[in-house]
Amino acid sequence: MHLRHTLLLSVLMLSSLAAADLPLGRVADPVAASGNSAQSYALYLPSSYRPGHPSPILYCLDPSGRGRAPVDLFAPAAEKAGFIVAGSNNSRNGSAEIQREAIGWLLRDTHARLAIDDKRIYVAGMSGGARLALVWAQNGAIAGVIACAAGFGKEVPKQAPFHLYLTAGVDDFNYDEMFDNSLELARRGLAHRFVEFDGGHDWPPEPVAAQAFDFFLGKLPPQAAEASKRQRKLAVQLDSIMKQVQYASDSEQRAIFSAMRKDAAKPEDSDDRRVARRALMGVYVGSAEQAQAAMARKDYDNAVRFLDAAVMVRPDDANTWYQLAVARAGARDKRRALEALEQAVTVGFHDRARMDVEPLLDRLHNEARYQALLEKMK
Repeated sequence: MHLRHTLLLSVLMLSSLAAADLPLGRVADPVAASGNSAQSYALYLPSSYRPGHPSPILYCLDPSGRGRAPVDLFAPAAEKAGFIVAGSNNSRNGSAEIQREAIGWLLRDTHARLAIDDKRIYVAGMSGGARLALVWAQNGAIAGVIACAAGFGKEVPKQAPFHLYLTAGVDDFNYDEMFDNSLELARRGLAHRFVEFDGGHDWPPEPVAAQAFDFFLGKLPPQAAEASKRQRKLAVQLDSIMKQVQYASDSEQRAIFSAMRKDAAKPEDSDDRRVARRALMGVYVGSAEQAQAAMARKDYDNAVRFLDAAVMVRPDDANTWYQLAVARAGARDKRRALEALEQAVTVGFHDRARMDVEPLLDRLHNEARYQALLEKMK
C-alpha cells in the first residue's frame, strides 16, 4: 500500500511539473529545478512544442553559468528547427562536482517537465563548457555537440559517434587548437563541420549558431578546415609571443602588452591584429583562471602575481582591478590593496554591496583612503 501511494504521488508530481505554465516562443529564466531551488536554467520552448510529442533538445553549458546567454543565441534557429533549448545557470568552469550536479539536475528537471526525444539530445558549450560538452558526449547518448571556442585539446579521440560542429573566432586564443582539431578529425575520416567567425573567445554570432541546426538536420554537409600556410605562420608567431611573455620581466611584459594593444586596436583585420588579440586574450584568461584557483586555495601571493599580469593586459578592466585589490588585501598588503581599489573605482567600479560582503576587505574599512573611496562612489 505504501509503495502504491508513493508511486501515485510521483505520477501526480510529474504531471504537475509537465503542466507548469511555461511559455512557448519566448525564453523563461530562471526555471528552478523542482526539489532543489538552488539549481536553475534558462528555457526556450518553440511555438510548435506539444506535451504529447517528444522534441529534440539542446542543452547549453556556459563557462560562467550564464544560462540565458546561449539560450537567447540559439532560440531563433531553435524556433525554426523545433528544438527545445535549456541553459544551465549553475554549470561553470571549476569544480567537476559542481558541473556533475548541475547537469544532473538539468537532465532530471527537463525530463520531468517536458516531452523530450532521447535519441535527439544535443549539447552546446563554450570554452570550458565546450570541453565539458565533449566529455559528456563521449560518455553518454548524445546525438551532437556544438563546441565553441575550445575543442579536444591535443588528444583528439579515435572515434566521435556524434555530430560535431566546431566554431571559433579568428581572434580567439584557442583558434589554433580548433583548427588543428578539425584537420586531425578530417585526417581520421571523422565527419564534422568547422566554421570560423569574426570575433574572439565567445559564443558565435547568431548566423553561425543557426548553421549548427542545419548541419544536425542534414541540410548542410560536413566541412573541415583547410590546411593553410597563413594559419601555420600565425600559430608560430603566437607561440613565439607567448614564450616571450612567459620569460619577460614585469617591465618587459608591460612593453610587450603595450605594443600588442596597439596592434589589437587596429581597425582593419590583419595578421598582426589577429596574433595580438589572440595573445592578449590568452594571457588574460590564463591569468584570471590561475588567480581564481589560487584564491580558492587562499594562496593570495600567487593570486596577486597572476592578477598583476591580468591588469597589465587589461588596464581599463574595473572588475580585474577589484579582484587584485581583494587578493592584495588577502596578502596583507594594505597600501597596494588600496591603490588597486582606487584604480578600480577610477575605471568604473561602483559595486558597493560587493565590497561590503567581501571579508578580505574588512581590514581596510578603518583606513581613511577606503572611506574616501566610499564617498567618491556615492
